Amino acid sequence: MDKILFVCRANVGRSQAAMELYRQKGGEADSAGTLVDAPGATLAERPTAKTIVDIMREDYAVDMIKNIRTQLTEEVAEGYDKLIVMAQRETVPEWLWQDPRMEYWEVTDTLNQDTPTTRAIVRHIESNIDTMIRDDSDA
Repeated sequence: MDKILFVCRANVGRSQAAMELYRQKGGEADSAGTLVDAPGATLAERPTAKTIVDIMREDYAVDMIKNIRTQLTEEVAEGYDKLIVMAQRETVPEWLWQDPRMEYWEVTDTLNQDTPTTRAIVRHIESNIDTMIRDDSDA
């Protein structure tokens, strides 16, 4: 399995969930954000993370509360086989669009979403991961 860096806007919801889901499936992964307002802070310090943290704990037995938020840089992106980006397009730096390892997934931001919507977003991410793993094993 590839070593993957999952990227979203704030490194609170989508990329954190994707990292944990991919790890559960045996992959090696980290996460980062294109516009992280508090790099080095934990998800516990971000009240808007509560819904996705609760869903990951309830549905997948993953505790993300102490996960650290990381700002994406070119240096952070080094050493990965794939860079899976779910950030809003306008927040993605030009260098990332040019990187041949980058793959863009259209995934709704979990910010300010209710529990059922956030749960559906997490399932969408999980489905994308399952498809990626299947496609990679078929290649």
